[in-house]
Amino acid sequence: MKTPVNSSFLNRTFSMGMLMSFFIALYLSLATTVVQAELKSSHQSGSVAFSGQHAGMNFEGKFERWEATLTLPPQSNPSIIATFYMSSAKTGDSIYDSTLPEFDWFDVENHALGKFVSTKIEMTEEGYQVLGDLTIKNITQPVNFMLIDSQDQLSTSFGINRLDYKIGWESDPDAEWVSKTIFISMVINK
Repeated sequence: MKTPVNSSFLNRTFSMGMLMSFFIALYLSLATTVVQAELKSSHQSGSVAFSGQHAGMNFEGKFERWEATLTLPPQSNPSIIATFYMSSAKTGDSIYDSTLPEFDWFDVENHALGKFVSTKIEMTEEGYQVLGDLTIKNITQPVNFMLIDSQDQLSTSFGINRLDYKIGWESDPDAEWVSKTIFISMVINK
């Protein structure tokens, strides 16, 4: 014997199931966005490097110790805060590595940390346009850069004028030996 099926009941059950599936999918989507939008990174999961020229020859170095927290759009109040331990700057050249911590260059005895704090972050097709303040040797200057967002990493490269931060101010104020522009690059693995 067959029981009559109430089609109105089936339609409501089906609709409730679809609605519940939609909300579950929406929740999972938002949870994934939150995880991707806030990143904590350090020298263990990325790199912060610097490069320039000395006596016409290219040099490169990196900060062996740093940390950053990134809260990216579409999150409200997006921000990037990064801290660099200046004494961890290494090039692999013993002369450079012994000179960088000195008073005229990074003055690590008096200025152990460098810091970047964003002031504005906007989402673009390529990633994020970032404006902020970079502080080295207790001197703060505005910088801006494009943070490129690829599938597995965030990356950027931008130049600063080392003389704006009084780096090498006494020994090479005219940039005769060390290039005035020093490039900073960062890669953060997601």
